Amino acid sequence: MAMMVMLSTAMAQKLVLAGRYGDVWKTESVSNKNKPNGNMFRLRQDVQRTDLPRVPETEGLELYISEPIDIGWLGFYRLPTSDDNYNFVVVIYNNDLKPIHVLNLCDIANNRYCEVQDVRWDADNHNLLFNMACPSYSEMINGKGSKLYCYSIADKRIVWETDYLVSNDIFILNDKYVFCSYGFTSEKKFLFMLDKLTGKVYSKLPMVYKVEYMELQEVNGREMLYVVDYNNHLYTYNISKGQTAAKSSGVQKPKVFTVVYATSDDGFLNVRAGASTKSKILTKLYGQMHGLGSGVLLEKGNTWSKISVERVTGWVYNKYLGSQNWYDGSGKTVLIANRENMPIYGENYVGEGDYPVFTTVPKGTVIADQYDEHGDYYELRTGHDYLFIKKNDVRIEKK
Repeated sequence: MAMMVMLSTAMAQKLVLAGRYGDVWKTESVSNKNKPNGNMFRLRQDVQRTDLPRVPETEGLELYISEPIDIGWLGFYRLPTSDDNYNFVVVIYNNDLKPIHVLNLCDIANNRYCEVQDVRWDADNHNLLFNMACPSYSEMINGKGSKLYCYSIADKRIVWETDYLVSNDIFILNDKYVFCSYGFTSEKKFLFMLDKLTGKVYSKLPMVYKVEYMELQEVNGREMLYVVDYNNHLYTYNISKGQTAAKSSGVQKPKVFTVVYATSDDGFLNVRAGASTKSKILTKLYGQMHGLGSGVLLEKGNTWSKISVERVTGWVYNKYLGSQNWYDGSGKTVLIANRENMPIYGENYVGEGDYPVFTTVPKGTVIADQYDEHGDYYELRTGHDYLFIKKNDVRIEKK
């Protein structure tokens, strides 16, 4: 029964063509923010700073992308486009520009005959997305190119990958979807909308000309996809989000910051890609450690709930799900997140440097009415573990 719900709701999520503008669309506020090197280039180049420290793996490579991410900076290095060979390396830096992850994309994808034309950081799940595109006509490599990959930094594994001929040139993403395209001269051209967690294709729309540029904009309170093709024609698409499987089970997004943990006899819960026991297992949610759960509640349903754990987002079965929060209605004041992606910090057992980030929450989330002051932080205590929130990141409301 759960699988039937998943199928019916997935079909409701799609791209719907809203308008065609031809090449006369200068009144539309489409920028080049997603491809600052120009729409006609076959790949994205965007160097926002040039002082990222080099690591041995990047020697002899050119810096093609350097952009800020939620945990610091992303650097994308490659051999020059004029080179006969391929080598692509991503380095993730923290806010102090210390390299914390070095990733050879050719090794991850086991592919040295295709070209990485775009790479993106998914701040929601701390995954790295990149494509391996056909360097020329796909028939030259028997159509075995232009895949899109999602790689988990934490688990050091490919979370999902698409079929061939799904992504070349740039791609973009939002909180739920990845938007990508494939096309080359005389070959068939398509625009895709994928599920960001699983890579599932929700929409595959034929295009007359190859897509050169994509951008998301909010129009009248609704998110729309703007697409520019090879002939400088503009298309706009509505994003029909449909009804998710969780919403069909009465799901609600919690307004109060809530930590979750497993209560099963074996000490863990499988975290799945969808609200079904047949869905792929992404990771595990374990029981409490020192009185503190390891996951964060994102959406609460009657049977399944959506959580985030170890930077992975997925679904868990409610029967064995425990929860805790720091709001019980008895306090005189309430702490409320006062900025988007507000960090909540965990205990630092090493005793040096700043507190590590435990999770982030949306602006407006009720954090607690039970808390203590601790220097520049508010402190949430559970057992002998603590969570900390910077005072400047929250506002205090009296009841």
